[in-house]
Amino acid sequence: MNGYAEEKRISEWKEIHAIATQEALIAEIFENPEGLCNSMDIHEHTQTLRLHLLDMARVSQRSIDYSIKAYKLGGSEFCTNVRDNTYEVNILHREITEIAQDLLLMDMPSESDLRFVLSSPRICNALQAMHRQAVEIVANSMGFLETRGKLKCTDLATMGDVVNSLVRLCVVALFEEGIEHAETVLLTDGVERLFEMTFYDWYRTIDQRARTQAGHELAITKHLSQIAQQTHEIADAIVFWLEGTTRQSLHGASKKLLRRETTLVAKGEADTTDSSGMQSFLQSIEICFADGRFWSRL
Repeated sequence: MNGYAEEKRISEWKEIHAIATQEALIAEIFENPEGLCNSMDIHEHTQTLRLHLLDMARVSQRSIDYSIKAYKLGGSEFCTNVRDNTYEVNILHREITEIAQDLLLMDMPSESDLRFVLSSPRICNALQAMHRQAVEIVANSMGFLETRGKLKCTDLATMGDVVNSLVRLCVVALFEEGIEHAETVLLTDGVERLFEMTFYDWYRTIDQRARTQAGHELAITKHLSQIAQQTHEIADAIVFWLEGTTRQSLHGASKKLLRRETTLVAKGEADTTDSSGMQSFLQSIEICFADGRFWSRL
């Protein structure tokens, strides 16, 4: 009988404690309703910001892919698709900027969330800049199409493949929140200088008349270099968001990689299928795309 009474007292005590806890929670909400609303607003705004970034990354990557196909394959429809994406890119850029500004006026719940908000404008600015370069590439590609000319600097195809791979790595890093993909991009810091070296090595081998017609190839090389630079900016922002560090920790490693590539070019020891030395960049990047699920998400 005593045991039964003891169990009954414990059960009654638990009920009283549960009611008291619930009443205290309700009182706290009524006393500080702004705090609860603020927390909900932060979560909702942060989720919207992430979704907008992913949308902008997807559209920008598609534009870059089409712009490269425009000069490699010579299809005017690729040029049209790139230009048609401009409005959506600009709208997403404006909305991302506004959401990030609103979030910075709130008390962020964690350091990681704050780093994400701080990184978002950097990422969306770089994505918009990359899209603008893609528009310029298709403008120069139209020059080929209008004169029915062919791409003379064949290394531009490989440059395009490198840039496309770097952009895809950035997009995968955003989708997966995977720092290893961003670090891979940072290890190619300086590849834009390799692009310029490759172009001018070809430029010196052609005659004067051909040089006057090489303006489109030169412009495309410069725009590809600009896109490569922006991928490094995105990767650096992702590393800062996920880990709180910047590209400086990888700067020494990237310089060693670049020195190795440029030395191979100078000595003529690069891959025989691609004397520019860029093939090893592609080979190292392709490792990151072994999982076919990445492609289905882009």
